[in-house]
Amino acid sequence: MMAIFAMGTMMANWHPSDTEAIRLDKEDATGQSLMKTLRTDDGKIILTWLRGERTDGVFAYQLHLQLFDADGNAQFGDEGIIVANKPTVTWTSDYGLALAPNGDILMAYYDIRNDVENQECSEAYIYRYNQQGQPVWDADGVLIPVKQISENPLSVENLSPKICVSGDNIYLAVMHTEYFMEEANEDNWSPSPWFPNQQMPDSVLVNKGAWQVMLLADNRDEVEPISIDSKILTMNPAPDGNIYMVYDNELSGLDAQLINPELKNVWDNIVTVEERPLSTGMFMPTPLAQVNEDDKLMLSYRVPTDWYGYQVVNHLTPSGETMRDAVSLTGSIDGDAGTAAMGVKENRALVAWEWAYSASEYHMNANVIDDDNNYFWTGDNTYGISLEMTEDWGFTPVKVIPVIDGWVVLYGNSTSWNGANFMVVKIDEFGEVMWSKQICEDNFKSSGFSVTYDENNAYIFYTQEEQYDDNWEVIPGSAGMFVMCVDITGNPSTAISEVATDKGVNTTEIYTIDGRKVNTLEKGVNIVRTTDENGTVSVKKVLN
Repeated sequence: MMAIFAMGTMMANWHPSDTEAIRLDKEDATGQSLMKTLRTDDGKIILTWLRGERTDGVFAYQLHLQLFDADGNAQFGDEGIIVANKPTVTWTSDYGLALAPNGDILMAYYDIRNDVENQECSEAYIYRYNQQGQPVWDADGVLIPVKQISENPLSVENLSPKICVSGDNIYLAVMHTEYFMEEANEDNWSPSPWFPNQQMPDSVLVNKGAWQVMLLADNRDEVEPISIDSKILTMNPAPDGNIYMVYDNELSGLDAQLINPELKNVWDNIVTVEERPLSTGMFMPTPLAQVNEDDKLMLSYRVPTDWYGYQVVNHLTPSGETMRDAVSLTGSIDGDAGTAAMGVKENRALVAWEWAYSASEYHMNANVIDDDNNYFWTGDNTYGISLEMTEDWGFTPVKVIPVIDGWVVLYGNSTSWNGANFMVVKIDEFGEVMWSKQICEDNFKSSGFSVTYDENNAYIFYTQEEQYDDNWEVIPGSAGMFVMCVDITGNPSTAISEVATDKGVNTTEIYTIDGRKVNTLEKGVNIVRTTDENGTVSVKKVLN
């Protein structure tokens, strides 16, 4: 069960702490999801999130907006501004958040306000608020236009709107799908495997969809959108007000274009970033993508190998150059890569990712690759380091933060199917762990994160679902939305210069940072795994 730790009831000032969390949103609110955060140049933090509500029998995932000043004071009341409260379907879809060139807050979301009864047609809208919390445009949002594919679709979905600001230009993208009846043929129909003698019907329900990308010009007037036939799409700012677009192609590899404000590809041809198929059949994760100081787009994604896969890094230049052979972060294709997070500074990217060496050995790995696809660390750290290893569950990277003298990695070390110990680790420029600390309580439970940061602190926003006691009664106050301010500058006060030998410890195993099992502490950082007489396992780092 969740351990109760100190919580404030209202936002006051930012006070860095490894244990104290501040409750956000109105009293007793639950079901928050899809938090997003932005930090302004003058230290403000913008937070948006969805929360399910039922009003007069109509359900909506309402879009909320909150702004915190540089001291951490909430500006828009207990639950923020409800930007969108129109009816939505009962499952969530992604939405867009960005800062306009003048600092206004742009949000793009969808609803079914014009088809509440059938819930078959959704439309996407863009909202614009200033930092004082006032709508700049219509408070009900401005409809995002799309091109219709067929003449008489039975239903239409416009979902997952994205926003990308580049220079003075605001780009939008919406996943547009239409459902319609089509004459049945061998290409669009096949008999059920349970009824192999089934006769072909006269017509079948089919769907066609594509990302529609457009430019929001002159603050209000939209131009003719272009279509990208893909399932996934990333948009990142590029020089001269252009944007990088990376998306999956028909072979499940990755293609890219550099789109200008006229919505034309600046390059002569579409660039293939990755020729190998990245889909496992049912699922293809969206690649991580960030622009570095040289305006190159750093990319990290998973390359499948049979039932396994490995994490790689690639790059894309403003002139359309890329490396067809992306660099494996481990230097090999062994093991299996899981979820990943990436941070970028100067000309390099650090990727933190879960790596399963075997069915009973999981690592939280990290490595740095520069924008020429070279390994940045050298020696024993060339092919990455293991921040932690466990034999029971796995790891979830949450955020990679570039700092002046290295990197900070936030991750969860899973302790059960829905609990984790939440770790913050500082790594220097050479790949050596400088310090590591646990924040929150043991077996911390969260249903979602959004993290922003400055040079001193990480601001960790998270949601929790209701927790239950031994009698399966809801623990009061266990659900909601919270924020922690955590210092990321200094060494934790807990010394780890020697291994503790507590009573009841039956076994002690020592591993090097790269996962090798050794008999005694080696110079540098060691991972010490102890098992007590009750079979309880604990893992900590020891600096020798």
